[in-house]
Amino acid sequence: MADTIRSSEEEKKEFFDPPEVLDQKIEQLATWIRDAEHFTSFTGAGISTSTGVPDFRSGVNTVLKTGPGAWEKRAIIKNGGKVAKKGVAVSTLKAIPSKTHMALLKLMDEGLLKFLISQNTDGLHRRSGIDPKKLAELHGNSNMERCKKCGKEYMRDFRVRNAQKVHAHETGRLCDNPACKGKLKDTIINFGENLPEKELDAGFDNAQLSDVCLAMGSSLTVTPAADMPQTVGQRGKLIIVNLQKTPLDRLAALRINAMCDTVMEKLMEKLALDIPEFRLNRRLKVKKTKNSTGRKMLQFSGIDSD
Repeated sequence: MADTIRSSEEEKKEFFDPPEVLDQKIEQLATWIRDAEHFTSFTGAGISTSTGVPDFRSGVNTVLKTGPGAWEKRAIIKNGGKVAKKGVAVSTLKAIPSKTHMALLKLMDEGLLKFLISQNTDGLHRRSGIDPKKLAELHGNSNMERCKKCGKEYMRDFRVRNAQKVHAHETGRLCDNPACKGKLKDTIINFGENLPEKELDAGFDNAQLSDVCLAMGSSLTVTPAADMPQTVGQRGKLIIVNLQKTPLDRLAALRINAMCDTVMEKLMEKLALDIPEFRLNRRLKVKKTKNSTGRKMLQFSGIDSD
């Protein structure tokens, strides 16, 4: 983690394109997406700040309503300082997918976006309705636990991680398959741990196929995740949307300095596509039962959509 913290003021500086420049860049982006054979996207914490979920590396003078990033705050406190700008933070459990999340969903539904790679653990991509088969959550999902024995995944309405030790992942719950009953573990990847092989392979396979990659809201400093957009930049078109500079800017066919939601709203206009409203879908299981006195009752429970 220490290797990726932004230490200098120049690294924390935020840049914004003038309106006319921004419009020209997004027009070019729209053209590339229309013509792409295998368009992919790579997302980081910056796409969720508009939902109220703080990022990690924004400086103390950031324009973001969420305020300084988590690691910036930690560094300030560690050095004996105080965080003057607290920002507005929303729990990932209460956060609603942003316009960027929903625009990506629409692009995938329209067949333009072939695959989505994300470093985020906030679960907002899954919540938006993105097809899990076309999504690689490289660092896990705070709402998902997986059976160690059969591999079945469970999406929850709560944070599944409850381990006290960094590298402990068992949640204490068991697989609901009677033939399995394996122990469940959270899917969060902490520093020093290997990325999940399935997601890692899917990410690199699609990066190899990709001729256009839209990287948004990521510092592009954490590897091996950042190696995926780098792969595209070395042979195709890498478009970076971020307020701060990144180490992959030199490979970018286009560097857009603007808020992710602003870019996606303008992009969807140029593609003549509407950004869908977020709708929360839930499935209920209704079961007839009896209580201890023999009285008939109806039991309601939420179930996962497998």
